[in-house]
Amino acid sequence: MRRVSDLLRTPAGRRLTLVAGPWDAREVGSVVLVDEMRELTTAAPGALAILSRHAMRSCDVLDALRLAGRGGLAGIVLPGPSGTTPEMVELARRERVALLAGASDHSLSDTVLGLSAAVRADPGLLLRRTREAIDGIGAMEGAGEEDILRAASASVGVAYVVAGLAGPGANATVIRVGGRPDGYVCWEGEDPAAAIVAQVVATTLGRVRAAAREAEAARERALLALLGAKDTRIAARRARHEGVPVDGWHVAVFLRDPGGDAPPGAADPVLREARGIAAALPGVLGLGGTAELSAPPLVTRWQDGVLVLLTADERTTIDLPPAQRSSAQRSSAQRSPAQRSSALWPSVVGTGGSAAGGTGAGLGTCQAGPDGLRRTAAQARAAAARAAAGEVVRFDRLGVHALLAELSGSESALVAARDMLAPLERLGALSAHALPTLKAYLDSWGSRTRAAELLSLHPNAVAHRIRRIAEALDADLSDPQTRFALQLACHVVLDYDCLPGTTTTISSS
Repeated sequence: MRRVSDLLRTPAGRRLTLVAGPWDAREVGSVVLVDEMRELTTAAPGALAILSRHAMRSCDVLDALRLAGRGGLAGIVLPGPSGTTPEMVELARRERVALLAGASDHSLSDTVLGLSAAVRADPGLLLRRTREAIDGIGAMEGAGEEDILRAASASVGVAYVVAGLAGPGANATVIRVGGRPDGYVCWEGEDPAAAIVAQVVATTLGRVRAAAREAEAARERALLALLGAKDTRIAARRARHEGVPVDGWHVAVFLRDPGGDAPPGAADPVLREARGIAAALPGVLGLGGTAELSAPPLVTRWQDGVLVLLTADERTTIDLPPAQRSSAQRSSAQRSPAQRSSALWPSVVGTGGSAAGGTGAGLGTCQAGPDGLRRTAAQARAAAARAAAGEVVRFDRLGVHALLAELSGSESALVAARDMLAPLERLGALSAHALPTLKAYLDSWGSRTRAAELLSLHPNAVAHRIRRIAEALDADLSDPQTRFALQLACHVVLDYDCLPGTTTTISSS
């Protein structure tokens, strides 16, 4: 450990002159610049305090020596040459504080930087600072990133920050999660202890992130199991065990992905976008900040898009801002292309998201408990199916379409609809086109001409298909109740199994 006598032999110390007091009474642990005398009282024991001229105007040398002695400082450096008095010499000896004077032609910043570098280079101090910092980080098992960075910064005396990219020439060490780079720990200065501790900080943050992502993945798996479970009670118990807040009040947001699932191992822009905006969604939707949620938003891929689940302890209502509310309440059929282009979604995700540009979103209603969680998720997906690109559609604004959406989310209705339409699978080459053909025909009030326009077919081809479909189903399509039941079944199955607006079957997650 260096003392004042050692520092006086360094290049920066040779410009200092010992005026009074012992030069080896205390070990020097740090170098600080004091611009106001009150800063002298907060300096760490063992510090060498360099006083500015501004500080000396508010306090004389004797007062500075008394404050330094009271705080256990190793010494103080006066700005420029200084004389001595017997009282000053006696007080410095009694307080065991070295009193030094700086050179008038040397700047304070150069003196501070030079002496600080000399102190940090001391092997004993470097080892002690590094050991104390590493021990402190090791004692923070289970702490979050911010707490770890704060503790490491305080123990070493540098400000550690985390960045996604490290600038050229910057002091940085990579954070790795699963062997892959996941950001950088950055700091300023040339402190050897800071570089050593940064490696420990980066390793610790890598473990923290890996554990957090595994826990998040477990919650997502439990949530998906609950959404698709036949026995809600068993799935709800598993979800609770993994930390899914199934017992609160839930509001779901579903983001339709026009591009479908990303290939394995590839970047998933819609999922990344959704995770990026999940924290801002409560405020945008009028649900309050994330602090009012009982748990952080859950974001996962589900069916043909991304599901964001927001959970609070108390029932809440969605309150879009007035400008958004009026446009959200207007049905898609009443909106012009210009009105659709000024829809709500850009205000949620910002204006620069390429993934969000073709994404429609749906909002479920506030529902309670495990069954309510499933219900609001189904509602949000049903609402998203009717959303144009860049538009947010609320389930409670669907009007008559809400009935079909509810049926689409009902397991019993889905099973009944699939059983009713199962004979269509025996139509061979026609089976792949039977369901959309039947839906188009029934939606056109039995008009072969209108159905042919929707399907881009000749009316005779539609008539041929409908005849075979009716025979396979053993159904009388002239009976109003039969037509209604089959039309409802077509909507339920297609809304659940297909991408919105298409007849392409998708696989459930």
